[in-house]
Amino acid sequence: MDKLLNLNSKRQRDRKWEDLDPDCLANVFVKVGIESLLLFVPFVCKSWYRASQNPVCWERLVFPDSEEEATDDPWSLDDNAANLPWTYANHIEGQRFDYFVRRFAREFQINWSRFSIPSFIKMVINRSGGNAKFLKIPGICSHYVNAIEKILEHISKNCKGFVGLHVADATIGTSEASAIVKFVPNLKYMCFRQSCLGKNDLVMLLKECRELVLLDVRECEGFDERDEEILKLASHISKFRCKGSKTHVLSDNDLEVEDRDIIEIDE
Repeated sequence: MDKLLNLNSKRQRDRKWEDLDPDCLANVFVKVGIESLLLFVPFVCKSWYRASQNPVCWERLVFPDSEEEATDDPWSLDDNAANLPWTYANHIEGQRFDYFVRRFAREFQINWSRFSIPSFIKMVINRSGGNAKFLKIPGICSHYVNAIEKILEHISKNCKGFVGLHVADATIGTSEASAIVKFVPNLKYMCFRQSCLGKNDLVMLLKECRELVLLDVRECEGFDERDEEILKLASHISKFRCKGSKTHVLSDNDLEVEDRDIIEIDE
């Protein structure tokens, strides 16, 4: 018996990560986040590279990586794990995303002047092999011209099971709302918390996206949380969150700031 136990112990010590079943490795890599899957995991060894190509690793696309553990609930990221003020947390996310994409461009020797945020995200979506179900990107992405429209069009063509979109602290105008209605009308989960979202655009989403079970538009600017028309249209949504949202009329100074914030990068 002692010999058998010693033999078993030796085998356990001699086992290597790269010898694990590829599907088991893929289930581990689901937890590490997009940044590690792109910059680190594939370069450890051949078996890790092959496992990282498994579409299951790319079903839940969160930019930048969350400090929370991934779960089956795409809205586990609904509230910040670090209990930071929401505005500050979004600001940090934007900075981390900018740092990450610049590092990616540098690591793969891509000229930053020719780097395209929509094309980068579409490349990551392609890794899912059509299985991407949930996408979370920071609000800064809405400042790149037509970025959200291009990303959603790509999703509509390649990911038929896509159900969740999370873009907080963003500018969701008519073009973005129209893109959602046109390309991904069957979404079940949407979060635009603390975004600029006008009443007409929200009404469009409520009328056309009839399969929603959760819509988070808390603390948005552009509509009133007590608006009767909006509340009536949202009555079919089991989790409709709009607390703290208010109408806000942009001043000329605000418009000038928004114009300066628009960023365009050639694809």
